[in-house]
Amino acid sequence: MKQYKQKILIGVAAGMIGMGFVGGGTFAFFSDTETTQNSFVSGTLDLELQSPNESGELDIALKDIKPGDKKTYSINLHNAGSLTFKDVLLTSTYSIKDKHNDNKKADFADHIFVKITNKDSDDVISDYIPISELKDVTLAEGQVSESTTKLQFDFWFKDNEGDQNMFQGDELKFDLIFHASQEKAE
Repeated sequence: MKQYKQKILIGVAAGMIGMGFVGGGTFAFFSDTETTQNSFVSGTLDLELQSPNESGELDIALKDIKPGDKKTYSINLHNAGSLTFKDVLLTSTYSIKDKHNDNKKADFADHIFVKITNKDSDDVISDYIPISELKDVTLAEGQVSESTTKLQFDFWFKDNEGDQNMFQGDELKFDLIFHASQEKAE
């Protein structure tokens, strides 16, 4: 009898397993799937320097200057990128060619001054500072995409009413470096 019960149990277990396969194979349910198309595109910072006149000339060249001479140049700062500038800073680097090697400790860049004015608002950004001290001057703040800031640069070979003969024939080469930075992240 023990064997008989064992056979019945094995038969019942086998039947249940078989029913599980049959029932599992015929079980059905509905489902649905949706997908989103995502991307991240970084913005751009693109500072363009533009000439306000048709010549397109941006480089500054003064020849045969003497103490007291002044010259005005204009440059437009254009935000051609997609992001707002936090600010645009101006710095200069320079070198001097001392034609007669007679400058001693005098720095020609200490005698060439620049005044920078925002032409849109007539605000003076920097009032006659020597080229040698032109470091991190804020030219614009919060400039939005596709906007332009118009600047006027007034250069002046300052006459110190003293002997400036040591600068005759000398050459001051300088770069104006415009640096735009992004606003802080949100």
